[in-house]
Amino acid sequence: MQETSRKIINTPNLVYFSWMKQQNLTVVSNLLKEQKLKRFLEMFGNIYLDFMKVFYTNLQFNGDNLNSHVKGVDIEITHEVWTVVTRLKDIGL
Repeated sequence: MQETSRKIINTPNLVYFSWMKQQNLTVVSNLLKEQKLKRFLEMFGNIYLDFMKVFYTNLQFNGDNLNSHVKGVDIEITHEVWTVVTRLKDIGL
């Protein structure tokens, strides 16, 4: 059985803070930096679009966790996993 997706998944884009500065968007840039989102928004690497399509198609919320199922593997993203991967702090409102 082949897993497929009916959802349209947009190719992720990066935020280039140097471009924001050139466009005189320093207020937005500073807000993102203050919210500790700079590293998260600048992440890059290999993108596996087929994996993403199946992952997001099967994505469900289970309490505070995200669950999905891809190629026979159950995936659970807990709050702790999310903060480690994104290096975001667990603080705020």
